[in-house]
Amino acid sequence: MMNNLDDFFNSFILKFSEKKPFDTKTYLYADYFELMALFNNRNIITRGEILDRLKDEGIIKQAKNQDEQAQENDENEAFIRRVFLLVSQRNISFNDDYPFVYANESLVLKEELNIKNKLYIHLLLSSNLYLFPKSFESFLTTEFELLSEEALKNYLPDFAIVKSFGENSEFKGYTKDKIKQLSKLMRLDSQDEFLDTIAEKGTKDLGLDIVGWLPFDDMIGNYISVFVQCACGKNWNNKISETKRYNRLLKPYLSNFKHSLFIPYSLINYNKSTFFEHHEFGENILIFERKRILSLIKNENIYNTLRSAEFIERCIDYEEDIV
Repeated sequence: MMNNLDDFFNSFILKFSEKKPFDTKTYLYADYFELMALFNNRNIITRGEILDRLKDEGIIKQAKNQDEQAQENDENEAFIRRVFLLVSQRNISFNDDYPFVYANESLVLKEELNIKNKLYIHLLLSSNLYLFPKSFESFLTTEFELLSEEALKNYLPDFAIVKSFGENSEFKGYTKDKIKQLSKLMRLDSQDEFLDTIAEKGTKDLGLDIVGWLPFDDMIGNYISVFVQCACGKNWNNKISETKRYNRLLKPYLSNFKHSLFIPYSLINYNKSTFFEHHEFGENILIFERKRILSLIKNENIYNTLRSAEFIERCIDYEEDIV
């Protein structure tokens, strides 16, 4: 049960974190439009209302003279249309899993929400942690790892082994102990010359949140394996290479580890069939973003296990002024 919900909503103000329009970050603006619809309690959000709000927040600047203002207005409206185009594409792509109704450049929260809709909202909130106090963040980030683990299990074959490597996992002790337990379970040798550089009583997981592998019925550590980092913060790009430490801590036998980043952001650029900001990823990285994760969650009962479910329900019921 999350504490202080009443206090939070009594003082909550939805305010965007970006300072000016960026086409490379259109996905963040699409999130903000969805958050406006979420926190407006099923009142329709129009293009004009969004423009007014972005002006009030200082994200869209007012020009100094009429000629410049006319050009600014045209550019701002064109940008808003581009964001709404992305929202409309999400509406089509997520289909019944999308918790909003999009029509004629307006957006509204659905009257009746199914479990996948609520899980979408969880991922949307997890993509915007800057809105919430630290005590709320921990629920969302911890449970994002839980949703990611469920998604990875359903992505890999039934015989795959998938393990959480986080704080509440089956791996116990200091960092070195946990890595040695993992190496034994995966039938891999640890590389002691690198393992010995870790502090004896270190407790950090060195970027590894989840690991999955496809074993054979033998004792040979030659198989496909996936090392996962989960990242919710705005600086998710800084975490892309964290699991690659395990290339030195563990010794794959005649194979390479596959590294993966799970993020709650909706990163698909439908116009180009790529991810937004794909220059950040580099090569040989497997990306799971909002669409991929949500589509891979088959057990909808998982929502009832989330401690943040009450928070999500309160967000659904909350209403703020649009301007």
